[in-house]
Amino acid sequence: MTANTKPRIGLLGLMLQLYDASNPELRPNQEQFAGQLVAKLAEFAEVTFTGIVNTRTGVQQAMAAFAAAEVDLIVVVHFSYSPSLIAMQALMHASRPVVLFNTQRKRGLGDDFSYQDVLENHGMHGQQDLANVLVRAGRSFGVVTGYWEDEATLRELAEWAQAAVAARRMRAAEIGLIGYPFQDMGDFGVDETAFMQQIGCHVQHLGLDELAEAVQQAPETDLHAIVASDREQFDISPELAEQEHLESARAEWALRQVVAQRGLDALAIHYEVLGADPRFPALPFAGVTKLITEGIGFGGEGDITSAAAVTAMHYLTGMSTFTEMFCMDFDDGAILMSHFAEGNLHFASGKPELIRREGWVGSGGVSSSIAFNFAPGPVTMVNLTVGAGGRPKLIATTAEVLDYALPEGSTPHCKLRPNCELRVFLDAYLYYGGSHHVALVRGDELPLLDKFAAVMELELFII
Repeated sequence: MTANTKPRIGLLGLMLQLYDASNPELRPNQEQFAGQLVAKLAEFAEVTFTGIVNTRTGVQQAMAAFAAAEVDLIVVVHFSYSPSLIAMQALMHASRPVVLFNTQRKRGLGDDFSYQDVLENHGMHGQQDLANVLVRAGRSFGVVTGYWEDEATLRELAEWAQAAVAARRMRAAEIGLIGYPFQDMGDFGVDETAFMQQIGCHVQHLGLDELAEAVQQAPETDLHAIVASDREQFDISPELAEQEHLESARAEWALRQVVAQRGLDALAIHYEVLGADPRFPALPFAGVTKLITEGIGFGGEGDITSAAAVTAMHYLTGMSTFTEMFCMDFDDGAILMSHFAEGNLHFASGKPELIRREGWVGSGGVSSSIAFNFAPGPVTMVNLTVGAGGRPKLIATTAEVLDYALPEGSTPHCKLRPNCELRVFLDAYLYYGGSHHVALVRGDELPLLDKFAAVMELELFII
């Protein structure tokens, strides 16, 4: 999977039809400006633009071109005032998110600002007309106000396009559920039909026979290649025997086969199910960490909501990982973040270690697992959960990963300090009903996440 798919934008340029008769020079002048604007947008997106339109028919033709180009986002620019009702119906029924780009040709009103300049720079009240009717019609939209050549303005538009791409990819995402959700672990229980309708992800329930058959088919040459690659990439614990390492490579190879054959974008695995089946001599701990690193989403204990969250954050930012909050550090105002065995190697500080693990909490055979602490730096924590009435929602905060390694640490882990008082963060997280599995991404991605939530029509709670 690649997270950096270039967005596709449909630029809907609007004008007032009366100007074709009263000011015939205005359209060619504004078409020239439109060409400059298209070139700017093309710096971060593929742009479909059929020319400035000023009738309902023209709008419908432009929208048909956008549909044919399979654009991710429709950006509306007023090149003069334009009455809202020529575009309202088409935008109401558009299947793609809409952003009103509130801009104009000139940056400001200088001493030489003429009547012609007024004609060429008075689109803002057309945007107000259009926004009003879209609000009245219940049609959601985004807004970017700013000068079209400013870096910050273009970055904001690019984020909307990025969010639209992530939303499109989520609607086609496939999550493989191996086993079943952890018994009585209710915070990630979902109605899969509603989840597909609201988030877009489709869940494939994978039988153990399919994975067991792949385990039996694993070629010895491929297993030795995995072991050799591990020796280059990781420090190998002397406690891990050669045969144990090979059996873990077999589990990884089998899991990779299923992911490829099923076309999966994410996995939700409950290791207890595999550990109780004698056909799986080792569990795919190391394989899961490698797959997360390669962009496959993951949810522990059969949690499809966190698998979807990790996948969405990968699509949105290019890199994410799975984890959960384990222990509170009241002295340092921080939280130990960890899980049983999973993490993204791109978060690692230093060279990770491949270690020996005695199965999963009392089940399963000896398996290799990858241990490391996260490199320090700013991060964004994201939780996708289900709220009242069965509606999915997002909860997020920014935080700092501290320079810390857990003594005798056997998992991917970090110490994370929220960017507010610890008790304030944890109280709010509980009040909002956050579930106990989360995704982490590098940097402050709240502005981008806010746009993604808007495109997905998800409520976002920021702590």
